[in-house]
Amino acid sequence: MTTAAAPFLYGYVFLALALGGLIKGVVGVGLPLLGISLLGLVLEPRLVLAILVAPIVATNLRQSFATGLPREGVRRFWPLIALFIVATWGGALLLVQINTALLLAILGVIVVIFSALNLVSPRLYLPPRHERWAGPTVGLAAGLLNGISTVNGPPLVMYLMSLRLEKDTFVAAYGLIALCGAIPLAISYAAVGVLGWRELWLSMLALIPVFVGMWAGERIRHRINPVLFQRVLLITLIVLGLNLIRRGVFGA
Repeated sequence: MTTAAAPFLYGYVFLALALGGLIKGVVGVGLPLLGISLLGLVLEPRLVLAILVAPIVATNLRQSFATGLPREGVRRFWPLIALFIVATWGGALLLVQINTALLLAILGVIVVIFSALNLVSPRLYLPPRHERWAGPTVGLAAGLLNGISTVNGPPLVMYLMSLRLEKDTFVAAYGLIALCGAIPLAISYAAVGVLGWRELWLSMLALIPVFVGMWAGERIRHRINPVLFQRVLLITLIVLGLNLIRRGVFGA
């Protein structure tokens, strides 16, 4: 990288992180995939993952505490969270043994089909009596995907949407669950050497643009009605699903 190109690179990274924070603030999901997609064009993939560690942990921490949900959320979602944490570690161990590209492509197809159908006719509903078995099942699947590919948003979002949570409760619930998966991922990155002191410093700096974007996104979320919020969320899922297909077919 030349000295002349450095300002453009820094500006691009700042805007990419801010955009990820904006999407995260509006719909509560999308920061990791958007960050990987945009930053992966100009930075080495391992560095991108390391840079995103602090923003992922910090934004999900903010989401989970923003509406005072944690105690209620832990009580309601603890079976899902427990399986999610265990499966995240398991998924990290399986990473070197499975065809990640195929898995990402299949997940992307499922997400796009689900989201498109619900965008046209939003009827998905899971009665509360089924949460006892559905929550742990989703936690297991999302945790494996989280450990294998850092992707957990689509299955968790589809599950939480099926519960028909109010939009701020949805965002807080997702933040709580995602936070529980982000912490073991961060520890594993440090253990294998992906997240060293230099990378940690860059990751902390990334909090600035991410929270600038998230602040703006939250202001937008508080001003849109629930129907519009669900449509934005579904459109975001379609975009993320298409990105999963792209990563599975063409690579990161």
